[in-house]
Amino acid sequence: MQIEFEGKCDLHCTDNDKNVLAEVVDLKPEMYLTVYVADSKIVMQYNKRHNIYIGSLLGREFTTQGPKFWDTGRDIRRVR
Repeated sequence: MQIEFEGKCDLHCTDNDKNVLAEVVDLKPEMYLTVYVADSKIVMQYNKRHNIYIGSLLGREFTTQGPKFWDTGRDIRRVR
């Protein structure tokens, strides 16, 4: 299975209620997502109950629905 994904996604900081754009480095759908924010790496784990990825950096919690991704040209993500 070949997965292609967008290079950026929005992260939401639950501590200060702000959003930031992150660079997507690696993605295994519904397992984990790795992003870079301001030269800092965040590995985010998928939370099946809430359908989001959750991670932390410097004591702050970040959440995201992740980037759009495709399997062989077909969008397999749930439409937001």
